[in-house]
Amino acid sequence: MNSSPGNQSRSTSPSGSSAVGWLPWWTRPSLLLLGASLPALLLFSASDSRQTLSRAQLFYGNRDLLVGITAIILLACGAILGESRLFQQIGRALRPGSSRLSPHAPIPRLGETMLSERFDQFLMGVFLIAHLIFLRDFFLNPGLAMAVLGGNVELKHDFKTIPGVTIWTQVSLLLGVLRGLRWSGILPGKIKLISWFHIAFFGTLFIRALLWSERLALIEGGVPFFLGALPRLAANLGPRWRTILRLLPLLLPVMLLVVFTAFEALRSWQYYSGQHASIFQFGWLRLYTYYFEAMNTGAAILGQSGFYDGLTGPLSKAGYDHIYDGLYLGSLDVEYNNTSGIWYIAVRNGNLLFAPVFLMIGAWFGATWRSFVAGRLFGLFYPFTFIGLMEIIRIPYWMGINRAMPTTLVIVLILCWAATLKYRIRPRRADGVSGHARHSALSPR
Repeated sequence: MNSSPGNQSRSTSPSGSSAVGWLPWWTRPSLLLLGASLPALLLFSASDSRQTLSRAQLFYGNRDLLVGITAIILLACGAILGESRLFQQIGRALRPGSSRLSPHAPIPRLGETMLSERFDQFLMGVFLIAHLIFLRDFFLNPGLAMAVLGGNVELKHDFKTIPGVTIWTQVSLLLGVLRGLRWSGILPGKIKLISWFHIAFFGTLFIRALLWSERLALIEGGVPFFLGALPRLAANLGPRWRTILRLLPLLLPVMLLVVFTAFEALRSWQYYSGQHASIFQFGWLRLYTYYFEAMNTGAAILGQSGFYDGLTGPLSKAGYDHIYDGLYLGSLDVEYNNTSGIWYIAVRNGNLLFAPVFLMIGAWFGATWRSFVAGRLFGLFYPFTFIGLMEIIRIPYWMGINRAMPTTLVIVLILCWAATLKYRIRPRRADGVSGHARHSALSPR
């Protein structure tokens, strides 16, 4: 991904492996897994499970903790492999004509140079139309909004989505990172941080998060935008602010608690206020309950699947749902029903494929990070992969979840479009200018 004229450019290393400049350590998947995810797992596991607000039976134990630790270590090992230049070297070896290029020469980036802002506008249209359909019940019956804000937490289950239509609200994952990268100057286009485009985008996500009790929707737009904007932010920070940025994983739990509690104050505190002395205590207990019960649900299903009893292979979605639904008949809490991340993948693949699957997922984490810092279009996968890393305990974001499908499909189409450009457009170097794609003049054949 390359800087457009007039925007702040990024220095590129001699190997061409970095286009975004300095980034904090926690953007690197292997370090985030070992430096944040693993401590979080240990902290939640050591906490007093009697403090949860759930009425579920306790299933989570030491053997489930061991599975979680092993999975994170395997993910980190795979991520280290993906973060290395191994896949890049393999790609160069397989690419026709690569033997004529220097091993350190950057590949021409036509797609990154030509991805127009009009594409953002198209995605924004899809995003808004999908949300109008998604929230149609609130427009048809305005009283529903007051009922939800009044604390009727079960009302959302009565609203029906439209398969294949409302799922396109999830293009927010891609739209967010595109806008952040354009603001950073890594993709072409000059955009303002404060604009009607961004107000409409984040305002829609805020309304959805509030009315649908779906804070993840706001995260799915905000985190990709922040990651896309991070190169410009980091480049303009002094040493003191860079230190704060490095410590963000320590500050994030406090920020998450504040945001979570603020939403609960608007949504469900009126309903639960008679049961708790303080809204801050309620916010913390409710947040802890969501994460611990995700771990507890994963442990329950893992135990029921025979994972600990002998060799097990992959479990079908129907088989998983059968165990999941059976446990929720009386053993688990319907309100705190996240499937878990690590343990969901473990049970779906069985103990036979446990190690290779987690290594491959980790390699995906690392490869998407490598492409992101190199400024490649394949790096568009990284921001929602990063959300999967953030939610590694609670949600199987990188596997078995439909939320990422629209963005995945659109990114694949972008990659196919970019791959065909070299057959339709010829880069022509100007006199006295290096061969980097960002400095090339483009002319049709």
